[in-house]
Amino acid sequence: MRTAPPPVIVLVRPQLAENIGATARAMVNFGARELRVVNPQPYDEIHAARMACDGRLVLERMKRYPDLRSALADCAYTVATSRRLRRIKIAPLEPRAAMAKLLTFSSPARTAVVFGAEQAGLTNEELFLCDVASAIPTSDQGSLNLGQAVLLYLYEWFLAAHPDTTLPLSLDRPATHAEKQRSYDLLGKLLRASDYKPLSRLPEFMRRVKLLFETRPLSFREQKILLKALRYLEKITDPPPPARTKK
Repeated sequence: MRTAPPPVIVLVRPQLAENIGATARAMVNFGARELRVVNPQPYDEIHAARMACDGRLVLERMKRYPDLRSALADCAYTVATSRRLRRIKIAPLEPRAAMAKLLTFSSPARTAVVFGAEQAGLTNEELFLCDVASAIPTSDQGSLNLGQAVLLYLYEWFLAAHPDTTLPLSLDRPATHAEKQRSYDLLGKLLRASDYKPLSRLPEFMRRVKLLFETRPLSFREQKILLKALRYLEKITDPPPPARTKK
């Protein structure tokens, strides 16, 4: 079974080098590789490359087109993004729904997400060239720049395309029983040295402390931090060595 390829990203009349570079950077982060631009304004290519970081190869392979019609000619399904959709009475899809729709088209079919110029966006004619329109819900005072918008759509595409992707809670390994026990033993020693009362209740108190830390298992690094703090306290509570007497 062929999987859906990443969408082509199309920027129509982009004006700022940093937005073109940020787009390339967002693309490489989420596996998209094909960037197309329609009539870009003159921009500093060196500045765009700096913003792109690992996405410089995307910029090097970027294709230029004279109009949106030619940029979308080989695409089977296209999503137009715009904040003006309510004014022109188009019911937009939210980014998540729009990106899920792209996944119904398997390879070699190409899909595209189209973004307009930073200030003016897409014209009505350009909106109607696409198959569906999409808008990012924001507050009335909120606005996203071009690079942010591209990042958000590609993030939603990536999650839809890789539903089993999860982030590890910690890159650190869990602490072993022996490592945790060193911390518990030292804590008990410090409590006894501090004249914990009543001493007969100390075992029960230590069990409660242990349960407190077991609600979320300690990582190796967390255990090291705890042990270091306890050893520091141990130095404070240890009696000073006897002073040497002069003969």
